[in-house]
Amino acid sequence: MSWTALAINLVFAGPVAYWTYNDAKGRDANPILWAATALLVGLFFLGPLGPLGTGIVLIIYLLVRPKGAMRICPYCKKKALDWLAFCPHCKGALKRDCYRCFAAVDAESEFCPNCHTKLS
Repeated sequence: MSWTALAINLVFAGPVAYWTYNDAKGRDANPILWAATALLVGLFFLGPLGPLGTGIVLIIYLLVRPKGAMRICPYCKKKALDWLAFCPHCKGALKRDCYRCFAAVDAESEFCPNCHTKLS
């Protein structure tokens, strides 16, 4: 493979690998696996198949990644899935249990949304 083809494949695979790594980290998926897959497929497919392979990896990631709304962690200010109990970046608590009904409640909430108990 020529250096030009390798550079072209890297231009397509690099940003996809970077974005996939950051998105997978916030969604509690395996970020190194997804970034390495995008890079390896993009760099080792020959010619025009490199960018095509990178696009296929991106489509597969978008289909199988954990779904859900994102929220900002109050501790590290990075994005994390809303339904996670702990931030995947800093391991700070995003949810806590209501002591009355044992429902998972946002860490910043003053009242339980289910039983309306004041949380201390």
